[in-house]
This record gives sequence, C-alpha cells and structure tokens, in this order.
Amino acid sequence: MTRFSKMIMFAALIAALVVTGCSKPPVQEMDNAKAAMKAAQESGAEKCATEEYERAKAAVAAAEAKMAEAEQSGDKGALYKEAKDELLKAIADFEKAKEIASERSKINDQAQAELDTLKKQLEVDANADGAKYSETYQAAEAKLAKAQALIDNCEGGKALAILEQVKVDNAAIQREIIEGKAAAKKAEAERQAKLRAQMMKAQTENYKVIKGDNLWNISKDKYMNPFMWPLIYWSNKEQIKDPDLIFPGQIFKIRKHFEDDEKAKADNFAKTRGPWSLFDGK
Repeated sequence: MTRFSKMIMFAALIAALVVTGCSKPPVQEMDNAKAAMKAAQESGAEKCATEEYERAKAAVAAAEAKMAEAEQSGDKGALYKEAKDELLKAIADFEKAKEIASERSKINDQAQAELDTLKKQLEVDANADGAKYSETYQAAEAKLAKAQALIDNCEGGKALAILEQVKVDNAAIQREIIEGKAAAKKAEAERQAKLRAQMMKAQTENYKVIKGDNLWNISKDKYMNPFMWPLIYWSNKEQIKDPDLIFPGQIFKIRKHFEDDEKAKADNFAKTRGPWSLFDGK
C-alpha cells in the first residue's frame, strides 16, 4: 500500500470517528439542562427572572425538537450538534435566571417584611378610627395594596419605594387622628353645652304677681339674690313697661337657669341703676 493510500484511509477513519461521535444524542446535556431548570424553578426564577427562564425553557424545547427530528433524519450529526448547542445555552440561561431570582427574592422578602409591619400599624390606626379622622389613611391603604401587588410580581425594589412613602404617611395619620379626635371632642363639648343652655333656658315657671310685690323681692325669693331682678324684667318686657311698676294679676315667666355672663350683666345693671329709682328707659 502506497503512502498516499494510507493517508486517504487515515483521513477516512478520522472522518468516520467524527461522524460517529456527533451522531450521539446529547443525553447528558439534556439531563444537565433539566437539572438546571429544576434548580431555577426552586429559586423562583419563573416569577423573579421570567425573561431569562422563558428563554432557557424555549431553548430546551428547541433542543428536544431537533433531537426528535434527528431520529427521523439521515443527518443526525448536525441536528444533534444544534440540539447540544441549544442545551448549553439553556443551562447558561437557567443559571443566570437562578442568580437573578435569588437576588430579587431577597429584596422581595425584605419588602414583604416591611409591608407586614406597616400593615399591622395600619390595623392599629384602623382601631383608632383612622379611616374616620385621617384623610391620609385611605391613601396609605391603597399604597400598601399596590406594594403587595408588586411583591407578588417579584418587583420588591419598586415595592420598597412605595413603602417608604407609607412610612411618611403613617406619621401624618397619627397626627391627623390626634387632631381629628381633639376637634371632634371640642365640637361635641360645644354641642352639649349648647344643648344644656337650650334646656336650661326652656326650664321656666310661671309666677303670679300679688299685691305688694316688686321685682327686687321676687328676685330675692326666686334667685336668692335681689340684684338678679333685671333677669325677670328682660324675660317679661312685653308685660313690664317700667321695672318699678308691676301689677297684681300679672303672670311672669321665671327662668330657672342663666349663664354666668347673663347674671353678671344683670348684677351690673341692678347696681348701676339702683332698685327703686324711676325707670330711665335703659
């Protein structure tokens, strides 16, 4: 056999070995890709690294399709090589997806912990009638719901930014609750005071004037203070034209209660005018 013939035979043998080697399906690579897929799934890559995970998953599907096609083709080597290349890309993307998902999951967990804390605080505010007294309460509630939706979508970074706003809102809610309750308490006190005043003003009794009566003595009898007689005069002006002149048979309305400022005004009027001077029209 000539040297040239030996070279041709050697080349043919190498070519045969290459073809034979490439004709084997990339079973090991497929197993590695599926293991990488499982690891990526467990890290939450389906939710937290969707783009990379889906790209890797598509590469596995493409490799499976090429391997199936190779079984029906005479050119198995090229298809198996393409399938192997797809699987190697898939493994790389699954690893990348796992890495991204792990990092995002940490941020997500941090955001969820902060959200749970803020939610408990909002529940405390709710028990303190936060929805009633605070305009900021409902806005904070909506922000928490938005942050939860972002966390559920593995966007913890965006959720954390919103939660920082809620922390500021919490301070405002506390202030608004305190101010709102104080205002409500003041308004209720004023309402009760006004109601009491109206009730006291409505409490009157009738007094029939007898011979020898005068406002001074009637006041002394009814109010234990003769200087309060202007109160009777002012309450019965339609009958009393001159406080020094009242007549038997007249029926006066005697109020039982007066505010302090009314009593002070009556006392001043009585002491300034004098109980028995002629009426001067004041």
